[in-house]
Amino acid sequence: MTFTATIVAQVQHTKPDALWAIATALSREVSGTSAADAFIALPDGGRVEVEIAKFGESLPLAIDVVDARGAAEARASAQNILDLLEQSTGWQVDHLHD
Repeated sequence: MTFTATIVAQVQHTKPDALWAIATALSREVSGTSAADAFIALPDGGRVEVEIAKFGESLPLAIDVVDARGAAEARASAQNILDLLEQSTGWQVDHLHD
């Protein structure tokens, strides 16, 4: 079982650009064989995935922080990532969903 906490950001980026910005903020690399399955591995075994708005949907960018250890761990990792993104990218990060 995995647990997910989602960061919601009011930005317009392609999935590869968003992943690159997040990976840079985390000093990590993007993994995956294609843009569709790309993710950022976290040192604790979790991962970061990006969902972008589809045609006809409005913003925001959804950044999923997935962790198998538990909901509290996923949320804590997401909060740390949210703080880093606000500092390093200047993105308007609205909130964090469980």
